[in-house]
Amino acid sequence: MKICYILNATTPYGGSTKAFLSLLNEEIRRGVTPFIVLPDKQGIYNELREAGIDVFSTIYRPGAYPNLGSLKDYFLFLPRLLARLSVNAKATYLLTKEIKKRHIDLIHTNVSVIDIGYRCSRILKLPHIYHIREYADLDFKIHYFPCKKTFHRHLDQEHSYSICITKGIQRHHEQHKSSRSKVIYDGIRPMVSSFPCTFDDGYLLYAGRIQYTKGLDMLLEAYALCVKRHETVLPLKIAGGQTSANYFRSIKEFIEKNKLSERISFLGERKDLDELMSKATALIVPSRHEGFGLCMPEAMFKGCLVVAHNTAGTKEQLDNGVQETGQEIALRFESIEQLASILHTVSIADANVYNDMKLRAFNVVNQLYTSERSAEQVYDFYNEIIKHEHH
Repeated sequence: MKICYILNATTPYGGSTKAFLSLLNEEIRRGVTPFIVLPDKQGIYNELREAGIDVFSTIYRPGAYPNLGSLKDYFLFLPRLLARLSVNAKATYLLTKEIKKRHIDLIHTNVSVIDIGYRCSRILKLPHIYHIREYADLDFKIHYFPCKKTFHRHLDQEHSYSICITKGIQRHHEQHKSSRSKVIYDGIRPMVSSFPCTFDDGYLLYAGRIQYTKGLDMLLEAYALCVKRHETVLPLKIAGGQTSANYFRSIKEFIEKNKLSERISFLGERKDLDELMSKATALIVPSRHEGFGLCMPEAMFKGCLVVAHNTAGTKEQLDNGVQETGQEIALRFESIEQLASILHTVSIADANVYNDMKLRAFNVVNQLYTSERSAEQVYDFYNEIIKHEHH
C-alpha cells in the first residue's frame, strides 16, 4: 500500500508532527510504503531521508486567508493572498506529477488547512483523507479559503474522507453523520508495560506554545491570584516556544507587574519534556479550545498529575476517563478562580494524595491513546477506503 502523506510543517515540536511520526512508524511496520511531502527542508526532513523514506519538498502554504494581526498585514493582505494561491497552484502541479510517477494508492493530508493534496486527488481521481486535528477557526483564527462551507463541501465530495481526532472536532466540521469520516484518537506512544517511576521535584509545568489559544495568560492570572492571597504555590516552569511577539511581551509584562519573576522560569522549546513531566508535581493544561491536547496524555503516560481546562479536546479526554473508570483522571477547572484554588491545593498536598488518580489516568491513556491502537484503526480505514474505491 503506497500512501502519500502531506504535512504542514517540519518542526519536530508541533503536536500534529509528533502525532504523525508516531503514526508513521506503526504504519511502516504494517507494510505501508510512505511518500512524504514537506513545505521545506528543515526539521524532520533530513531525519526522514536518513531513515530511507521517500521525501519530497516543495513550497506551499495553508489553503486559508493570510493572518491579520497588524496594520501592515491589512495593507499586504491582497498581494499575500494572490502569492499564496500562486504558490499552491504550482505545488499542486508539481506534486501531481510526483504522485502519478509513484503510483500512489491514497493521499493523506496531516492537517485540515493544507489543501494541495485534495486538489491533486481531484486531478488524479485518487482517494484523499483530511486528518482534521484542529478547530482552526476557534483554535487559531484561521479562515479557510474561500470559506469554511467550501471546505465542508470538499469533505463531502466523491473520493474524499476524513479522520477527526475527537468527536468534538467531527461535530464542529459537520462530519458526525458521514460514513466517510472516522474518529481516531492520536497515538501518543507505544503501550507501556508498567506504571513509570516518577520523582516529584516540586514545580508546576506548562508545556506548549506561548500563544493566546493555549491560555497561558489564564494560568498566570490564577497563579498571581494565589500569590496575592498569600497562598502557597509551587514555582512554575514554562516549556515552549513563542509564536507571537506581542502576546509574549504581554505575558512578560504581566509577570513583572505582579512581581512573579523569581517564581516563574521560561525554558524555551525542550526535547526533554518526558523528564520534565516525570519530575513535575502537576502539568497545567489551560488551553481555551484545544483540538486534542497532546501534552495531556503525554504527561499521564509519565505518571504526572494533570490539571486541565474543562473544554473541547481536554474535556473529551477527561470524559473518556470517567467513562472508562467511573472516576476522574485529572483535576478539572472552568474558571481562573477555580484554577487558582487547585494550584494552591496541589502545591500543599501530601505526595501520595493523587496516586490513585495518576494510576487511573495512566491506565486510560495506555488503553485509548497508544500508537498501536491509533495506527491499527487508521490502517483499517485505509483498507476500507481502497476496497470501497475499487468497487
